[in-house]
Formats: sequence, C-alpha cells, structure tokens
Amino acid sequence: MAILGRGIQRAFKGGPWVLTEDLELCDKDSAHLPVHAEADDDSPFCMIGGGEMNLLAGFYLACKFKPAVMVCAHGGRSKYLESIGAPSESEVMTGYLGTLLSTVKHDPIGEFEIVIWPRERQLPVPANTRQELLNIFDLALDRGLSRIAIVTVGVHVPRTATYIAKHLSVYPQYRELNPVLLESEEVLLDTDREKYAARVETMRASKAFARNWAREADGIQKIVRDVYGDAKPKVVVA
Repeated sequence: MAILGRGIQRAFKGGPWVLTEDLELCDKDSAHLPVHAEADDDSPFCMIGGGEMNLLAGFYLACKFKPAVMVCAHGGRSKYLESIGAPSESEVMTGYLGTLLSTVKHDPIGEFEIVIWPRERQLPVPANTRQELLNIFDLALDRGLSRIAIVTVGVHVPRTATYIAKHLSVYPQYRELNPVLLESEEVLLDTDREKYAARVETMRASKAFARNWAREADGIQKIVRDVYGDAKPKVVVA
C-alpha cells in the first residue's frame, strides 16, 4: 500500500515538520511553504494540501488490511526541502504513521514492511506524482507483489489515475501490476462518517478545491498529450 505525499512544512520557524492540512497556503508558484501559514480560502494562493488526510486514511486501511509492504511519499525531496537540508517527506510521514500505529491496541506495525525513502537518495528528476508512481511500481516488482493500493485525496485522484494508465501503457514491465486507487475522503467517511463528514464537506466545498480541480484538469489533458512539464503553474492574481 502506498500513501501518496502531499507536502510537509515546519509547524513554525524552527519547529517540527508536519504534514499539510486540508487547505494549504502556497507560494506564487503553487509550491509548499517551508513554514506553515494559516490558510485563507479566499486567497488565490490557497490550495488543497491533504497530507494529514492521506495519512489518516492510509492508517485506517493498514490496520484493517495489514498490507505486506507500506510506503509513504515514496520519492526524493522537492527542491524546497533539498535546498535547506530538510528530511524527506517519506521520513516525516512514516514517523507519523508509526506514532498512529503505536496507539492501536494490537499494533500491526510488525506485521508488514515499511519502506522509507531516505533523504540522501535523490533522483535526477523532481519529486512529483509521475515519478512517485514509477517508484512505487518498481518497488512492487522488486518485492514480487502485483496488487497495489494507492491512497490520495479526491481532487488528486483523476490525475493520479491518468498517470497510472499512462505508465501501464508506456512501460510493458508494469502491465503485470494491479493498482487500485482509493480516495482518502471516502475511506475516512467509511471509517467514521460522524467524525469526518463535516471535515470532508468543508474541503470539497472550498474555493481551494475548485482552484485545484481546474489545475488538475489542465494537468490531465497534458499527461494524455504527453506534454506535461515539471514546473508548477504560477498563481495569476486578477
């Protein structure tokens, strides 16, 4: 099972590294801020984060299904992390996963392998959804696994699915794999609707969701046309 990364940042200057919240204030290039800033849904720089939501969904799934192997944010550091010698998103996210698993009465953490992407392991390509999926697929082949559950927030599901289809079409070695894509919000609603319904509705009804949806849709057509670039789109303020 793979929990896709959605960014990390310091809780405050010099503070601990935390996962992005449901709504996230980004910079003008749509990149994560190194230090958390309060989200403002009216700001054109406010987007969907969802790192914490992905982690919660992955945690519930891990407890229920006990996958053979788990990864969190399985890829190299983004430029904003590498430039300041920060840990990898995988290291931070896996640390929080371990904390959650330790709260379970019957701790399942020893029942499966957790693979962490170390900060020292950089690839010659930026950390992004395309590369993270390739890394996940390569790990599955290396471990002799075929069935893969991939967890991400709903606004990111269509673009992730498009990349999965593109990879299976372009690379013959991956066609033996059976990836299943799961939406974090729906996993949380299935787990405890009373607890998570308001939170999910707030995310889905936000202006940030609408902004992200437009960008994801633009990204999808570029993936299909095979002209998707690594640069994040700049935020245009009217």
